[in-house]
Amino acid sequence: MVTEIGKFLRVLRAEQGESAKDMAEKLQVSPSYLSAVELGRREVPLSWEQIITDAYSLNQQRQQSLNKAMQKSKTSIKFDLNEVDDRKKGLILSVAKEDLDDDTIEKLCQILKKNKGDK
Repeated sequence: MVTEIGKFLRVLRAEQGESAKDMAEKLQVSPSYLSAVELGRREVPLSWEQIITDAYSLNQQRQQSLNKAMQKSKTSIKFDLNEVDDRKKGLILSVAKEDLDDDTIEKLCQILKKNKGDK
């Protein structure tokens, strides 16, 4: 299934009249690697955001769309839990393992938004 970043990149290529091979060259990867990222089999390299922005002269709105597509396409996140207390670890793992029901998740999101707004 094509990821959000895959959709974004395919539209960008169509607008530019480029092939996947052309884009892969700009990203300094093979076309098969580009395809794997678009299909979610590989993680989107963080460096691509700047490379794509520069190579395609993206305006601020398109940069934001690119960033959102990259975030939605993330398949993994690494956390260093060495300095995190046990309560926070438990919460992180509960969310990651999907142990929380929708109502609890919504309440947590509201709390986090409120706390973020207070800072």
